[in-house]
Amino acid sequence: MKKFIILFLLLTTGIVYAKVNVIVSIAPQKSFVEEIGGDKIDVTLLVPIGANPNLYEPKVSQMKKVDKADIYFTIGGHFEKAWVPRIKNQNKDMEILDCTKTIQRIPMKFNKKGKKDIHVWVTPPNIEKIGKIIYKTLVRYDVKNKEYYKKNYERFAKKAQQTHIKINEILANTKDGTKFMVFHPAWGYFAEEYKLEQMAIEVEGKEPKPRELQKVLKKAKEIKVKTILTQPEFSKQGAEIVAKELGINIVGISPLNPKWSQNLIKLATAISKD
Repeated sequence: MKKFIILFLLLTTGIVYAKVNVIVSIAPQKSFVEEIGGDKIDVTLLVPIGANPNLYEPKVSQMKKVDKADIYFTIGGHFEKAWVPRIKNQNKDMEILDCTKTIQRIPMKFNKKGKKDIHVWVTPPNIEKIGKIIYKTLVRYDVKNKEYYKKNYERFAKKAQQTHIKINEILANTKDGTKFMVFHPAWGYFAEEYKLEQMAIEVEGKEPKPRELQKVLKKAKEIKVKTILTQPEFSKQGAEIVAKELGINIVGISPLNPKWSQNLIKLATAISKD
């Protein structure tokens, strides 16, 4: 009888404290889900920090987590198209949900194929929208902890709003239309939100050819660029050539940084110095 009671308590405890299992594609998403879900969720990241999502292939150990997942929050990336069918086939009961679905996509500049820009998570207002979808979804799966998720989401939303205010303060003396130079054009939504313009060295995901690089150099001289922003997930060979030619600094900053608030503030600070 005693053994039965202990077993019953263990089983019921397991049910009470069962966590929502979540899969995400990129590190910022993992941060969003963790900040809202807290200790009520388990999150598996498919693209590790420092990896290029366009080239990365999830490992067997990561795919095993798919079997137990309740939700896969996609980010709307082109790289996910190759994964989703396999993931869907592996766990037919798992919900696959684009957590950026309420955000209107803008065209990807510097792309002749007319692709939409996938980097929607690089502005605080968009991050707040993504967080709201995450919050509502977690509540659907774990309604008994609704107040817990609500409190966390409100804290998360406030953090996004304060980050937005801070960025506006940093850029207060930066003229509308100010151009900033990047290697990979991942900051289109940030540029649009704060009335800036990004100049890309990369051409449709590739290092620029000599003729294209000369055009970039000429333009950079005209607008007196002082800094080039590079992404550690991509080659910075072209950026190094431009930086050396113009005698300017290279600042490494990634849209895949999990410390999203500090990262966006760092970006604004770098631009404000141009």
